[in-house]
Amino acid sequence: MATTSEIDVGMDAIAQRIYDQRQVMLKVKQNATGASAALAAITTDFAAVISAVQAFGTSDVYEAATKAQFAKLTTEYNALKSVADAVAGANIG
Repeated sequence: MATTSEIDVGMDAIAQRIYDQRQVMLKVKQNATGASAALAAITTDFAAVISAVQAFGTSDVYEAATKAQFAKLTTEYNALKSVADAVAGANIG
């Protein structure tokens, strides 16, 4: 059985660990907010490229391949943006 002083020291250590990990999670949330903003800016920053690729047809090999790659990037973007938004919106309290 632990003594009163051992319990007090242990309780302080538990509180410190919880505090430290809350700070880690607050940084994660901050980073996720930045990631979400950077991802959201893709549509503006690369509007000309996106527009050109969306106008591509499928009869030309290059255009078809580029359009297929863009579709895969769009899927990846949507999944990552969803996670970034969820983490950025997490209630760390």
